[in-house]
Amino acid sequence: MQIYYNQLTNQLEKKLHPIYIITGCETYQEDSCVLKVLKKAKLKGYEEHQVVYVEKSFDWDNFDTNNSNLSLFSEKKIIEVRFLTKSVGINAEKKILDYSENISSDIIMIFRLPELKAADFRKKFLGVKNNNVGLIRIYPMTKRNMVEELTYLVQKNKYNINRECINYLADMFEGNMTSASQALIKIDLMKNENTDVNLDFLDKTLSENTDYAANNLVDYAMEGNIKKVYSCFHFLKENDYPAQYIIWSFIRYLRSILSYIESIDEGKSKQEILKNIWPFERKNLVSNSIDKLNINKIESYIAILVRMDMQSKNVLDGKIWDSIIDLSVSMAKNKLSVIKYN
Repeated sequence: MQIYYNQLTNQLEKKLHPIYIITGCETYQEDSCVLKVLKKAKLKGYEEHQVVYVEKSFDWDNFDTNNSNLSLFSEKKIIEVRFLTKSVGINAEKKILDYSENISSDIIMIFRLPELKAADFRKKFLGVKNNNVGLIRIYPMTKRNMVEELTYLVQKNKYNINRECINYLADMFEGNMTSASQALIKIDLMKNENTDVNLDFLDKTLSENTDYAANNLVDYAMEGNIKKVYSCFHFLKENDYPAQYIIWSFIRYLRSILSYIESIDEGKSKQEILKNIWPFERKNLVSNSIDKLNINKIESYIAILVRMDMQSKNVLDGKIWDSIIDLSVSMAKNKLSVIKYN
């Protein structure tokens, strides 16, 4: 059954599905969904949380064997399956359908799929009519969505921030909820009981670091501004900025450009795409990115980034900050980098 993002909390109070399928291109909302499911599942005795990455060469039979053996000896667990591929693939679709029709009382499976096309939602493996499945489709975040999410966080954490300031944050971070949520934490830490959290306070508090957020590193790389790339990189590294946020900022932007290029290949004009870009100031950057990149180049960059994500989680060896600057400079020069992984 399909579950809308803003209905997930209420739905979890009624039923915990054995299978969850999440698809979209907005990392913050995807993570939020997973955390809500994990929280509810742990209350039901599912203590272990295992994360599995799916690439083109993924061995589903080995995955089945390992989990069949583990289920004989381990307690209830949640298996989060993250797809690093551009599409799901026929074999994976068959496997997901099989899991949804042959559920285990000891295992909850969360599948984080790549963004799907509209026609894909007619496929049976997504479980739209299957009560074992909770299908959560994540849509691209608009300013209205940003304002709603920020308002929820403000109320949840009892931050003293008004609607005008929330709108300011939504414009400042341009759909990047990860950076915006971090900004809320920073604001709360920096203010005191007598602080008036207004636009002047936000501008003073956030403007200096806005040029050094993860999404700005992406922008500088796409602009080809080597000097700003290094300046932003050193700031992020010295302030111990989460490497995974940087990686996902790159992936999110590249995926959006990939979708624009594919739309153009399907007959949509570049001007049609650009007229819907928000905010207006980003139109030139998006336009140049469409001209600068192509499908093969984007897929190569994303392949590097998903390995960097595993590197940041110590699944692969290597120094993640070296990989980040290497990739950033390579994109700024518009040349694919060769990053070696053990």
